Amino acid sequence: MARLFSLARNAAAAIAVGVLLTGCLVPETIDANIVLEGYEYDMRVETRLADPRVAKALADGHVLTEQEEDRMRAEERKAARMPGFERFTYAGEGRFDLVVNLTGELDASGSAIGVPNTRAKSQADNFLSIRRMDDGTIEVSTPEIPERARAELDQIAIVPNGTLTVTVSGTVIQTNADETPGSFGGAYRWNISSWDDRVFLKVNPASD
Repeated sequence: MARLFSLARNAAAAIAVGVLLTGCLVPETIDANIVLEGYEYDMRVETRLADPRVAKALADGHVLTEQEEDRMRAEERKAARMPGFERFTYAGEGRFDLVVNLTGELDASGSAIGVPNTRAKSQADNFLSIRRMDDGTIEVSTPEIPERARAELDQIAIVPNGTLTVTVSGTVIQTNADETPGSFGGAYRWNISSWDDRVFLKVNPASD
C-alpha cells in the first residue's frame, strides 16, 4: 500500500511507467456499488484516478511533453486485458477515467477482488477490496493512508470525493458506514470527502 501512495523523488522522470499495474493511482472521485449475496459479489465502480507523481511534477512546474502524454494514453491498451474493465481512458494531466463492472464468487478463504488492479492477487495496492477471511466472513474495506503519504497528497490537492454503497445478505458484524439500512432494507452508505473517510464492513454471509 505504501507504493500506491508514495511519490517519486524525481516525479517527472517517473511519469507513465505502467501506472495501472504498479499501484500508482489514487481516486479523486468515486461512485461505487457492491451487492453481496452469500459469497457472490456484484461490484460496479466509476472513478477518476490520478497519478500523484504526475500531479507533483505539474505542481512543480513541469510541462508534460507529447511523448509523456502518449505513454499515458498507452495505458488504455494495457487496461483492455483487465478483468471487469468497461472503460479506462486517459483524461489528461495524469488522470484516468475508469468504469469497472465485476461479478464473481469468493470461492475460498483468502480469495479477494479489488479496484483498480482487478488482476492482483494481493490487495495491498488497491483502494477498494472485497476479501473472504479465514473465519468465513467477508470484509469490504479501503486502506488506511499513512500520515506522511496523506500529507503529500494534500500538498498536491488530491482529495477523494464520492459515495460507496454496499447491499448485503447475512449478518453485518461490524461497520463504520455513515448510513445503515432501515427496517425495510436498503444499503450501507459511505460519504467520502477525505483520506480519513475509510470504508469497513464485516459480514457473516452464512446467517441472516
